[in-house]
Amino acid sequence: MQSLKKLLSMVLVLLVASTTLFAQQSLSNWSNVENLKPGTKIVVRTKNGREYVGTKRQSTDDTLFMEAKFPVQGARTISLSKDEIQEVRTKKSTFFYPLLGLAIGIGVGVAIVARADHPGTDDPNLGKILGGVLGGGIGLAAGEGISRKPKTKQIYVAP
Repeated sequence: MQSLKKLLSMVLVLLVASTTLFAQQSLSNWSNVENLKPGTKIVVRTKNGREYVGTKRQSTDDTLFMEAKFPVQGARTISLSKDEIQEVRTKKSTFFYPLLGLAIGIGVGVAIVARADHPGTDDPNLGKILGGVLGGGIGLAAGEGISRKPKTKQIYVAP
């Protein structure tokens, strides 16, 4: 019994140690930036504090080309050298929560109004349609509110 406990505890320690080793990836590796697909939404912060939001176009061993948006000039392609970049983050899409809110809102709106909708009237399903539209609008607004916080993942930090 004692040896079984020792064996199980060693297996547990090895499993925990191996998952933490595999989970940690080097953020100072420039190949993380090079491996991003063109068109990926990124946020780049330079060492002098400027932040550029845009899409990756191309990257070489020492340069990142991205299409950034500027208030006056609009969108244009800029190049940033590896030496002037402090960190690169990928920007995740946030369309999931509004769609989920829309679907839930439509379902809840139809379910609530179905209880009050009378089949013997001139328009027997009008209440369900209106409830679905109203519930969908409320759900869409709630999902949009949840997804307002920008979601980013850090992929490169200058050493």
